[in-house]
Amino acid sequence: MAHYIRSLSPEDKLDILTESARYDVCLASCNGQAGGGRGRVRDPSSPLTRWIYPAAVPGGGMVHMLKVLMSNVCVNNCSYCFFGARRDCGRRTSFRPEELAAIFMKFYRAGEVNGLFLSSGIKGDAEETMLAMVKTARLLRERYHFPDYIHLKVLPGVSEGLIEEAVRLANRISLNLEAPTGDLLGKIAPEKSFREGILTRMNWTGELIRRGRGRTASQTTQFVVGPSKESDLDILRTVDWIYRERYIFRSYFSAYQNPDDPLCQGRGEGDALLREHRLYQSDYLLRAYGFRFPDLVFDGENRLPLQTDPKTAWALMHGENYPVDINRASEEALLRVPGIGPLSASRIVEWRKENPFRCLEDLKTTGCIISRAASFIEFSGKKSREEQLYLFEREPPSDWKVGIDPLQKEKVGANYDYPAQRGKTVNYLSKREKVAPLYCR
Repeated sequence: MAHYIRSLSPEDKLDILTESARYDVCLASCNGQAGGGRGRVRDPSSPLTRWIYPAAVPGGGMVHMLKVLMSNVCVNNCSYCFFGARRDCGRRTSFRPEELAAIFMKFYRAGEVNGLFLSSGIKGDAEETMLAMVKTARLLRERYHFPDYIHLKVLPGVSEGLIEEAVRLANRISLNLEAPTGDLLGKIAPEKSFREGILTRMNWTGELIRRGRGRTASQTTQFVVGPSKESDLDILRTVDWIYRERYIFRSYFSAYQNPDDPLCQGRGEGDALLREHRLYQSDYLLRAYGFRFPDLVFDGENRLPLQTDPKTAWALMHGENYPVDINRASEEALLRVPGIGPLSASRIVEWRKENPFRCLEDLKTTGCIISRAASFIEFSGKKSREEQLYLFEREPPSDWKVGIDPLQKEKVGANYDYPAQRGKTVNYLSKREKVAPLYCR
């Protein structure tokens, strides 16, 4: 049973509502560790700051973000949500906009935060709750003259006017799809409308951003991975579609984990997190490496292979493209080599103009992962086919399939593009790192 308590101090509310906010991962980013830190590093020195996130932002730099809910009261009963209407999530409470703005500015003036991530359960109705979130952002901007980062979560079904005001005030907007199709969302969140409540609002937000109608530079979305029994193919097909059609900058993936919930029974925690990691890797291939949905490799159950990363899976399915000559290949061809990323590919192309690469040792300073790249490359034709046993003697599993293309190419056309990502940095770099930013391809 939920406990509604009216006499809480703002600090008590902060403790409850930052704890509840941990289920939204739109601050996390794939950091190269399977199920690793994912951006969720917290400051343990104070109980009130344990949900301050050092979040990387596009273009470089870190923002110490207070991640909090406006309310953990919710009229919806989504099966994956910890604080749904029928869940016993402990204490229920809500902030008033004045309370939250004041306590956030206390943290900001103390130098503990320089950004706010604000989401909420739906208290009463979505419009009323979203109005409170927007009012909080307006107080920060207009009363307190807060100049830094605000991320607002748009609630499904809210009015266009509130979305326009959110875009005016926030640096980033997000609206979670949670599931890849309307039918699948209906199974886990029956109160939500996939097409009208979410996709239509995404379209409004994207158009406002495209026209430069406010501060917002981009919008993002999130998928809960597991509860709707969706396949990876379902998720990534939708990711590709919203990048093309709904002006979305990037997607986040949150593995659903609750050992006491029937939805999770029979699934290992390690596999759930590794699956999440493979989805992040695939999304990164789409945004930074020039891959597109038909390039991705799936197994017989339409899942991404867990035993290897998605780029290596593609390479194993396309042995005819290897070995790639380090000193002659285009940057696009280098990006298809396991272990070579956008930064190392650009360095290779630039540095080989002065000094051609002769051996694996020469590649160390480029940043590529030599142990992964070695089987797929040669140096001006000086590496024999017999030396590349990993590539040429290992066959991919027989149930792997590539080139899945339900995209109806006649509708997509030759301009297979992700409009919201043009000119945006795809990596999240600390200002302390002296490396050039990488851009979406």
